[in-house]
Amino acid sequence: MGNKWPEFRLDEITTLIVDCPHSTPEWTDSGVIVLRSNNIRNGALDLATPSFTTEEGYLERIKRAIPSEEDIVLTREAPMGEVCIIPKGIKCCLGQRMVLIRADKSQVIPEYLLYVMQSSYIQHQISWNEGTGTTVSNIRIPNIKALKIPLPKITIQRTIVSNLLVIDKKIAINTGINQTLEQMSQTLFKSWFVDFDPVVDNALDAGNPIPEALQSRAELRQKVRNSTDFKPLPAEIRSLFPSEFEETELGWVPKGWTLKSVAKSININPSIKLPKNKIAKYVDMKSLPTQGYSISDIIEKPYSGGAKFQNNDTLFARITPCLENGKTGFVDFLDEKETAFGSTEFIVMRGTPQVHYLYVACLARESNFRLHAIQNMVGSSGRQRVQNSCFDSFYIAIPTPAVMSLFSGKVSSYFDKMYFCNLENKSLTTLRDTLLPKLISGELSLDDLPDLTTDTEAA
Repeated sequence: MGNKWPEFRLDEITTLIVDCPHSTPEWTDSGVIVLRSNNIRNGALDLATPSFTTEEGYLERIKRAIPSEEDIVLTREAPMGEVCIIPKGIKCCLGQRMVLIRADKSQVIPEYLLYVMQSSYIQHQISWNEGTGTTVSNIRIPNIKALKIPLPKITIQRTIVSNLLVIDKKIAINTGINQTLEQMSQTLFKSWFVDFDPVVDNALDAGNPIPEALQSRAELRQKVRNSTDFKPLPAEIRSLFPSEFEETELGWVPKGWTLKSVAKSININPSIKLPKNKIAKYVDMKSLPTQGYSISDIIEKPYSGGAKFQNNDTLFARITPCLENGKTGFVDFLDEKETAFGSTEFIVMRGTPQVHYLYVACLARESNFRLHAIQNMVGSSGRQRVQNSCFDSFYIAIPTPAVMSLFSGKVSSYFDKMYFCNLENKSLTTLRDTLLPKLISGELSLDDLPDLTTDTEAA
């Protein structure tokens, strides 16, 4: 890339480039946040699944430097070259294989440095070993310090940043909308099929007895019903649910519903044909989200083995630590009957005529189901996996067709909105990634920029 702007070594425009401690932190369930490589993706810090250490562990890990607002964090390996900026109001330390970079604000705006570090120009420098002419799997501190950074005047940096921020803010809004829709889907699933709230409501209103095994659940529900902001379901919806429970060999279930193992209720790793070497879409483990359902970074390559799947399937990570980190995705990017493939460490979950595919997608994110899978992993430490037999011993309540249809109809509207938000985000990301190298090289004049506010609102 030919640059219009002068270039400087990274260590010439920063006040700090510090490697993290190489030791593993003492992990805790709460405390001070430890930034890990899985928290950094596409230029953003994602703390949906945070890790923690003790105050003592934090103090040990900040001896070289205290991470501060507007510092840049760079991952050195696995994955290499991911960057984020530390936001205001967060107390944190770095995990392993990470580098802390502090901009000299008299020369470079931190947000500009964040964007330029994401550009293909810098990413190529990170991944390419100039000495051997080969790609590398990790980057050393001397190489980080020597990165060549195109640096326009501060005023131009501000203009570049302000234009790119317009795009990123719209992406963030769409992401927030999707998080809300995902939560609505999960809340409805848990209410209807885990806690049986409509059935408990009907039983309480009818004066029907609540089984002793469900008494605590009924008491919690009664407290919700007594609250001032309680809104009961419409009568036409409640009429689809029974008003009593019946006991089966496996436990209590709403009357008229069935209790079956996951293995007998849905298709696990369904048989699909895909010829060897056929060019098909491919999803790697890193492409699965740790929250939500949107699968990113889909590529095409010849089929050589791995999990095969089709639209409306759910991909469930079976190996540690991917399962514990929440990696799960919903397939919505294929044409009808098109087959794609992915990591051998995916479990493919598919709906049936009795169990809608969106019920399956929500089940894959349900906390009890995930805990069951985690507790039933087998194998040596560090390489534990979920076996298909795990699904023989987890039971789900399958409602009547009317309730299943009502649920799928409601959740389908949420997933449709998520799909279009994801589609818009992909378009916005492409726009940003197209503009970024041209802006930092000076190839694109700032006067030639479209009105991004108008363009992104219309996207």
